[in-house]
Amino acid sequence: MKVRHRNIIRLVGYCYEIRHKYVKVAGEYVFARMEERALCFEYLQPGGLDKHISDESCGFDWCTRYKIIKGICGGLNYLHNRLEEPIFHLDLKPANILLDKGMVPKIADFGLSRAIRGTHTTITEVCIGSEYYMPPEYMSKRQISNKNDIYSLGIIIIEIMTGPMGYTKYGETESPQEFMETVINNWRDRIGATSNYMEQECHQVKRCIEIAVSCINADRHRRPAISAIVRELKEIDTYTTESSSVDQDRVVKIGRWGGAGGSNQHPEIPPHRLESLIIFSGEVIYSLVFSYSDHNGLQYSAGPWGGWGPNRGSNRNEIQLGRSEYVREVSGTIGPFDRAPAGVITSLSLMTNVRTYGPFGNVKGTPFQIPVQSNGSIVGFFVRTGWYLDSVGVYVNPKLQDTVEDPEEKAPLPKIGPWGGNGGTPCDITVTPHRLESVTIHSDIVVNSIEFSYTDEYDYEEYTIGPWGNQSGSSCTIELGSSDFITALYGTIGPFTTNPPAASDDDDNDDDVVTSLTVITNAHVYGPFGQVRGMYFQMPMRGDGSIVGFFGRADSFLRAIGVYANPKHGELGRHAAVSNVGMSGPWGGCGGDAHYMDDEAAREAHRLVTVTIRSGLVVDSIEFTYIDRDGNEHTVGPWGGHGGRVSKIRLDPSESLRGISGSFGPFNAAWTDNVVVTSLILATNRGAYGPFGQGEGTLFTAPAESDGAGIVGFFARSGRFLNALGVYYTRAADSL
Repeated sequence: MKVRHRNIIRLVGYCYEIRHKYVKVAGEYVFARMEERALCFEYLQPGGLDKHISDESCGFDWCTRYKIIKGICGGLNYLHNRLEEPIFHLDLKPANILLDKGMVPKIADFGLSRAIRGTHTTITEVCIGSEYYMPPEYMSKRQISNKNDIYSLGIIIIEIMTGPMGYTKYGETESPQEFMETVINNWRDRIGATSNYMEQECHQVKRCIEIAVSCINADRHRRPAISAIVRELKEIDTYTTESSSVDQDRVVKIGRWGGAGGSNQHPEIPPHRLESLIIFSGEVIYSLVFSYSDHNGLQYSAGPWGGWGPNRGSNRNEIQLGRSEYVREVSGTIGPFDRAPAGVITSLSLMTNVRTYGPFGNVKGTPFQIPVQSNGSIVGFFVRTGWYLDSVGVYVNPKLQDTVEDPEEKAPLPKIGPWGGNGGTPCDITVTPHRLESVTIHSDIVVNSIEFSYTDEYDYEEYTIGPWGNQSGSSCTIELGSSDFITALYGTIGPFTTNPPAASDDDDNDDDVVTSLTVITNAHVYGPFGQVRGMYFQMPMRGDGSIVGFFGRADSFLRAIGVYANPKHGELGRHAAVSNVGMSGPWGGCGGDAHYMDDEAAREAHRLVTVTIRSGLVVDSIEFTYIDRDGNEHTVGPWGGHGGRVSKIRLDPSESLRGISGSFGPFNAAWTDNVVVTSLILATNRGAYGPFGQGEGTLFTAPAESDGAGIVGFFARSGRFLNALGVYYTRAADSL
């Protein structure tokens, strides 16, 4: 029987040994057959839940305790209802529930467990286990049913909420109602002093203690089934979402695409539906204005953003969307212009379910494309602007506004993409993902296949999807811990061969494949896998968003790839302690050696002091110094070769690096398999430095997430030249 669930301890391997030895039996030595078995489970450093239980006044906050309660219930529901033969644990207690570093609970120690056919009650002759957590019918009559675990669960929930003496206190109170009121009042005091979500969290406390008390009913027939408990927890979460100030839709922020100049602009109220927009254009896109409605139908206007220079654009392009018209795709180009060497939006096009608008501006530079699948639509924008529209990102609503809404049904996740060719067969998932657990990529000169596992939202059941494509080439598996999530996906698409046949008028992109992929998490960068060549695409998430699944096309290779975007980091939620430093990139090739800042050093980095670049035809190397939070100065690098001219940039104490842009491509026409950074521009709050290097190729840009953020370091790949470059940036509150 295969047991695989996020809240069940994972079996890593086993050992089975048979040997013979002399042993003494009844005073005589005999040659006996010895069998030894050992099971190896995943190691969870925080240990058992029993080591972390405390009363309401200290220890874990309510959100952490609520997450643990939901996780235990999800794991128990899987054991009781999701397997061919239900498993009754029969020794459920805090010591047998382990916690990982993200405080995700995992049910362990199945030594007394039984696989039961059907749901009938059985009788055992021997009483074993932990009496404190056993129900009365087991202690008196040795009866075993699925309600044994429910009784144990009730005691565990009480202890999670009130401390190790909670169940004893329950027995000392005059009535269950008095006990529940005491628990609710104690938590109300702590939540009121520490949380901004008092009403929602107090509602969770009330419902959870009611569930716990119902679980320890002396009459097993009056205890709820675990499926009913999980269903009630879903209702609690629905109430919390509806009563919060957050828009009920799963609107997700994606992007930005463009340069690093200008200042950050975004709508004050989350958009629900795009009503109209005005684009001012000329040689580039100068400014943007749009109107939208929120979830309650109230209308707002955003902008004008941009056009602050002497030229505000000679063309005024107004788009009024019909009542049943929705934007399904935004595309355009990015390139340097006049006073913006770091790049601006040079052209924009919008495709709706009715028609295509544009292109507006001058179609010149690196293309970008943001297609939305299923019933989703683009409902708003966030940008960086100054004299021009420097960069643009989008808000995506996964549900069309004329779709009949089922109040019991949660909105689907946005599907963005795919990027790639039309060949192969469609590949998709059937169960909505909640968080990714692992990703496996096979690659050589292209990406041959992708395989991934994920958990769903409420049951946390794990699904393995793929492989899509063939499993030849080198393999890399990315295991995501409970606090890890994918924040961006970068890649290139193009023909399988480096010398494709000449295009004809009736050619489409059937021959295109995914030639490279780079996966960015909140902690590490993986890749690039394959060879970086062809048209570049990027899928950066913003705020609390993360990539939780994939769809695409495949046959012998991965032909196209798209993503499912979740606006929240899995279970981390609004109270998560997210690192103050993020990673973006790298851009470039996969040659050379990888270079990173130490994890602790990156977290402590406060401000860049100098950046030293060697460059000629391309960027040869980079070196930088930074100050940590204690005021100590550190030097990193140089990474790369010793050729080229030296340019040293010293930043004033009030000057911060807001973004980088540049290009990457083959070193020369005869050396197409060695992709390097061919040019680089640094943009600060004072101006721009560069360009360094004279090469051409695919443009890239890495703006800081917000005006309050800045780039504090770099990571790279290098050999004789700088093959690829990425950045560490500080997260600011307004970027979330």
